[in-house]
Formats: sequence, C-alpha cells, structure tokens
Amino acid sequence: MKKKKGAWIYILSFLIPTIIVLGVMIYQGITPFGDSSVFIWDARLQHKDYYGYLWDVFHGNASIEFSSGKSLGGRMLGLIGFYIASPLNILLIFFEKSQIPTFMALMIVLRIGLCGLTSQFFLRKRFQLQTMPGLLFSTAYALMEYNVYYCRNVMWLDGVILLPLIAAGVWKLISEKRKILLWASVSLAIIANWYTGYMVCLMSGLYFIYEFCISYKCHPIKAVRAGWRTIIDYLIVMLLGVMTSFVMLLPACMALIGGKATHNSVGLTGIIHFDILHFFSGFEINAAGNNQMAPVIFCGGILLICSAYYFVTSFVDKKEKILSGVLASFLIGSFCLQDLELLWTAFVRSTSYYFRFSFIVPFFMLILASRGWKTIEKNGVQKKAVCWSVGILLAIFYILSRDGELNTSPRTLVLYMFFLVLTGILIAMYKHRNIRVRYGSVFLMVIMLFFELSYNTNKAFREYNASNTLFTEYETAMENVVEELNDRAEDNFYRFEKNDSYLTISEPGNKVATCESLLFGYNSIEHYSSAYDEKVDEFLSKTGYSDLANKQVFLCETYWNSPMILMDSLLSVKYAVMPKATYGYEKLDMDTELPFKDSDIYENMYALPLGYNVSPKLKNVEFGNNPYENQSRLLSGMIGENCRFYKDVETQFLGFDGQDEMWRVTALADGPVYFYIDSSSVHGNLYEDNCKIYVDDQYLQDTCSRFVMNSMLLGEYRAGESVEVKIRHKNTDEMSQHTIYTAQLDQEQFVNAMDVLNKGYESRLKIKGNMVSGMYTTETDSMIFLSIPYEKSWTLYVDGEKTELKELAGTFAGFELDAGTHEIRMEYHTPGFRVGIVLSIIGIVFFVIYNIVSRRKKKS
Repeated sequence: MKKKKGAWIYILSFLIPTIIVLGVMIYQGITPFGDSSVFIWDARLQHKDYYGYLWDVFHGNASIEFSSGKSLGGRMLGLIGFYIASPLNILLIFFEKSQIPTFMALMIVLRIGLCGLTSQFFLRKRFQLQTMPGLLFSTAYALMEYNVYYCRNVMWLDGVILLPLIAAGVWKLISEKRKILLWASVSLAIIANWYTGYMVCLMSGLYFIYEFCISYKCHPIKAVRAGWRTIIDYLIVMLLGVMTSFVMLLPACMALIGGKATHNSVGLTGIIHFDILHFFSGFEINAAGNNQMAPVIFCGGILLICSAYYFVTSFVDKKEKILSGVLASFLIGSFCLQDLELLWTAFVRSTSYYFRFSFIVPFFMLILASRGWKTIEKNGVQKKAVCWSVGILLAIFYILSRDGELNTSPRTLVLYMFFLVLTGILIAMYKHRNIRVRYGSVFLMVIMLFFELSYNTNKAFREYNASNTLFTEYETAMENVVEELNDRAEDNFYRFEKNDSYLTISEPGNKVATCESLLFGYNSIEHYSSAYDEKVDEFLSKTGYSDLANKQVFLCETYWNSPMILMDSLLSVKYAVMPKATYGYEKLDMDTELPFKDSDIYENMYALPLGYNVSPKLKNVEFGNNPYENQSRLLSGMIGENCRFYKDVETQFLGFDGQDEMWRVTALADGPVYFYIDSSSVHGNLYEDNCKIYVDDQYLQDTCSRFVMNSMLLGEYRAGESVEVKIRHKNTDEMSQHTIYTAQLDQEQFVNAMDVLNKGYESRLKIKGNMVSGMYTTETDSMIFLSIPYEKSWTLYVDGEKTELKELAGTFAGFELDAGTHEIRMEYHTPGFRVGIVLSIIGIVFFVIYNIVSRRKKKS
C-alpha cells in the first residue's frame, strides 16, 4: 500500500505542472491546440533546423559526424552535444518534419513535468516530506521562471531535470554509501547537454560540501578527519561519471576548441552587475527575462517564504544557518559579480539568455524550504518567525519598488504582496488544532500557488505568436524545391544559397542567418551556431561573404546575402534565390513554386564541381583586408598565374547630407560592380541596426551590423556610368566616414580562368553523410581542389589505397592524382569520438569494479 501511494505521488508531481502548462497552451492556442508555435528566439532561429537535421539522422539521411550543409562542411558532434543530444529527442521519430513545432512544444511540456518528478524524488529521499508540501514544492520547482521563460532553449531544461537526481545521489553517497545514482545521473547530465551538465556538476560539488558539513554538525576539521573516505568516494564517483560521458563530452569539446569555447571566453573582469538588494527583484511575479539586470529566479511565494523562515526560526542550528548563509551568499554573488557568473558559464561570456545558471537558486531554495518545513512538521509553527519572514520580504519589495527596480505594475505588485501575506498566514495555520482549518489552509495554499505559477507561465507563453500553419506550408514548399534541384543536379554536388528564409516570411525584414540547409538537407555556406569552424569563418570573412575582413567580430554565423559570381563559382554555388538576374546567373524554369515573393531561383552557369583541377602551386594564400584582392589571389593561385580579376572603380566621397554618407561610384569598364564596407572604426556596437545602403535612392540592404556585413552587388554598369551610393546612418552621433572597397569584375579574365578550371578532367564526386566518393578522371598529373574544409580527420583512399590529403589555400582539402580514371573515397571520423567511446566503456567498467569492491569492504 505504501509503494502504491508513493507511485501516485510521483505521478501527481509529474501531472500537476504538466496540466498547468497544457492549460496555458490551450488558453494561448499553442500547437497542437491552436496555430501558434513555440518558435521564438533561438527556437525559431536555430533549433527547428537542428531538429530537422536530427530527423534526417534518425531516418538515415544524415550522419552524426559530418554535414556538408554546415558552412562549407563541418563536424556535427559539437553541435549535437550542445543542442540536441538529449535522450528525450528520440521521440522525434514519431513526428514528420512539418510537425517539428508540435514536437518542440511536447518537449517543453515533457521536460517541465519531469522537473516536477525528479524534484519530488529528491524531496522524498532527502527530507521525507509529507504529500502536500512535497507536491507544492516540486510544482514550484518545475514551474520556476527559468523553466517557463528559458524553455526557449529547451535543451537547458535537461540540467534542471537532472540536478535533483544528482543531489539525491550525493545524499545517498553521504548517508548510505550508495554510488550508482550519483554516477549515472552525472553521466546522463553531461551526455544530454554538456553545458548545463557542467553547471550541475559544479553545484553537486557545492552541495556535497554543504551536506557533508551538516552531517558532521558543521565541524569541518572533524568532518575531514572522520569522513575522508566519503570525500574520496565522491571524487572518484564524479570522475568516473564524467569519464563515462566522454562518448559525447570529448568529441563535443574538441569540436568547440578554436570556436566559442576559446574565442568568446574571458578572464577576470571586476564587473559588478548590480547590488545584493537588486538580486531580490528576480522574485517578483512579473520579473523580466533575458535581461542582464534581471535574475531569472521567480519560483512562487511558498518557496520564498519557507526559505526565509528557515533562517529566522530557532529550530534550525545556528551553525547550519551560517553554512547555508555562506552558500546562499556565494549564489547571490554569482548574479552580482560577473567573475562569479563566468565561473558558472565555463568562463564564456553570455551575450543573451543572461544568468543561464539561474535554476541553481530555486533548487537551493527547495532545500532550505524543505528543511524549514521539516521543523514545522516536527516542532510546530513559530508564528513570530513566519511574521518576520513575510515582513522582511515585504520590506525588500517595498524598497525595490520605491527605487524603481521592479518590472511589475503597482496593482499587480500589491496583489502579489497580499498573496505573500496570505501565504504566511496559511503556513501559520498549518498546524492548527482544528483539522478543517489545517486542510483549508493547505487547500488555499494549493489554489494560490496554482494561480501564481499559471499567471507567470501564461505571461511567458503569450509571447509565442509564430504561425504553425506558415511553417508547415513553408517546410512543404522548400522540401519540394530541394527535391527538384536534386533531380536537376543528377546526383552531382552543388550548393544552394539564399538570403530569404522562413524568418523573412514570418518576420519581414529579418535577415538573421539560419541553418535551413540542415533542416532541408542541402549544401550551403550559411550556418549559425556556437559550434563553428574558425578557419572557415575566417576564410568567408576575408572573401567578403560574412563578417569584417580585417577583424572577425561575429564568429558564430556565416551567411550569403549577395551574389559574387567569382567566389560563388569556386565554391560550387550552383543555385541561388534572387529577385532578378545578374551576371553569370540564368533564371530556372521551376515546376515547383517558391515560397518567396518577388524572387526566383537562378543557376550559376560557371559553378565548378565539388572537386576540380588546380595548379600544383596552390598552397597557402596570403589574405589582406580587401576582399576583392583576396579573391584575385585565390583564383590566381588556382590557375597558376598572377592575374587581377577585378578592375578599379573610381570612387568619390561626396560628404555628409544629414544622416546620409554620400559616395559616387563610376565604372571604368563594363561589368558588375561590387561594394564592401569596413565599419569597424565607425560603430561602437555592431549588434545594433546601424546603416542602410541606397543605390540611386533605391534601397539595397542593411549593413554595418550583425548578419549583414558582406560584399554587395551594386549592379551591372558600362564604362563611364556613375551611381550614387548612400550609407544612411541610424545613429547621428556616429557620422564618421567608412572605409570602403569597390571593384568591378574583369569579365574576360574571369571567363578565361573558368575555362582553365573547367578543362582537363571529369569530376563525379559527391558527398553523402561523412563520405566523399565518386569517380575522377584527369588528363594529366594534377592537384585536385575540394571545396570543403581540410581536417586531419579525413581519411583519403584513391583506388583503395590510403593517400595523403593536403591543405590548400589555408582552408580547403586537396590531393594529388596521376593521369587517368580513379575511384575516390574519403571518410570523416570525428576527433575524439572513438577515443570517447573507449573511455566511456573504461569509465563504466571501473565504476562497476569500484562499486563492487566498496560493497564488499562495507560488508566485511
């Protein structure tokens, strides 16, 4: 009977937050209960595309190791480990690609419900709380502000789910010498998401010290002397847990070396975000989210009051309170001081989703509140302590409101304060002699918590307004477009580029880079994630595609915004979505209708295949700050002749006219004219919308800000024709003159070079998953250039024999071939993946042995 009751408590702890979230979704009309999807922020920008890629992996259409749809091609396990490694994502196999919004909504509901379940498990194992307070606390934890607001990065909720299990494992290790739960939960936390896995492992260390000291009555010297074996057990179990996760952790970390893990990291800063008092603004019911001045820590009034009660009641030992206060101060300081914040984020600065470790605070409050409630169950309620708890909180909120540091309207704040007072009264009545009063107080606490959490969840979810139908129609249309392009390409490799996407349809004017190549399974230059390849990003910035050529600012994204026939051809860009024809591109008569208005697909008549013959002289290419000179150097190296493929353009600065920086560009020959802006010395913040480009008063594109720093095709002009270019500054305080580069393609030189690169071979190479394969015929002994990045992780076989792969132009892969027809096969194996598998197996074996030996010692 007791086991059945326990099972029902766990079921309820899962169902209650799940039902609340489902109720809010129904009220807001979120899919599958309406047309609104959960596509907002990164879910809309990135995650939908990653899930599309994962769908292809599950259906055998993509490899977990490599994708040619990732910014010229790159390793994928770094991306998987950061975004989509959660075992819960296996449920994606039951959905179609067009149902990804529904799947992502399900993941939010499921994860929040699991947070209630795991926190209930911890509360019952550690504190043996009675049913009603246990359900109240677990529901408050599951529906904390972090979960309902930051579920937009739903993969972070895996850490919230697993933290209570890790804490329960720590407690079992200390109190019962049992190790399996801690080892298994640590391994799973890192495998599911190494980023939040790092945070929960850090918290597990703090929690171990905390519980270990309490178990020895807060006598640290006595604790170390008497419990040194427990300390060793903890360290070994944690080490083996981390080691067991190496199957994902090692390749993911190696993939991030040279990327965000090293290039967005910082050292000591001394920056103070805000004072300790402002920290408490995060507990207001209308607390702001994703704001560097707003902690994301709201978790309901009952946890807040019970946590305060813990510190003021006399039934808790003073030494324990001091220990709890020290840990609480450290956690609060992690919000106030950037150096402590960076400790939680692995010393990588957050530029959005601030305070990503915020779930740690509600979890610690769960511990304090449970400890305080246990004193109520054992010793009764200290009404004076309840009054002090509520009074202190009211005073803090009053001061914050007076100083204008709260986000809540006065009416809502008054109502919230009333709820806190009423909750305090109900807690004081919990041990009332009259059983009806007791039950009534519990019932009212349930109602108030339900209202609080439902209101806050609704506030977070009402921002979901993207149309599910729009995504479904777009996904179907683009699948048909890619299918037709694949048929036209006849199994030959090609890249497909566009600066229109689902984002520009769902939010006109949005030019953020996407990963739609991963969603639809085509090859592309464009990519946006934290798991980027620095060498590829640098090459694309130097050649004018994305970012600044003189200084890389935004490493996480690469994009294609404007055609450059020379580079497009060298990089196998065969198809592009454009509003009109331009030099080298011819309009395709498509059977499939594009989802974009006023745009068509154009075919690059000069696009080269995946592999082609180049001069054996092509080794390294020295790049400068002028993207057009860099392109000439690259193509010159490929044909083995020093040529200039761009002609000079006469450029005249006309001065400033209000907000406009005026330039006159005059063509000195016939051909397409390109314009590139170096804005590094003009604008202080490139995250803002800074400038717009007008050509003869016709809007061309935004520039000088993230996602729109690229070479721009002004048009095709004849010798002597002039065009007026306006750079319209948004901020009149930044009216300095930009550094610009202009160039006009030398069509004759370009065509001659393309003729050279198109002769003397037949290339039938293609990419599928992590494999490059096909037949290659060359008339002479040649150097073969592949338009995919070089990595030592490639293994090349020519006619079945292992052959050396070379690095060309500092970025690309290449190899030498004798004259004749050859079978080419290249395999990509992720660095650290196989070693990680071996280390994980060793971790499992060592843990099993260690656990068996420990049990035998315990028995003896």
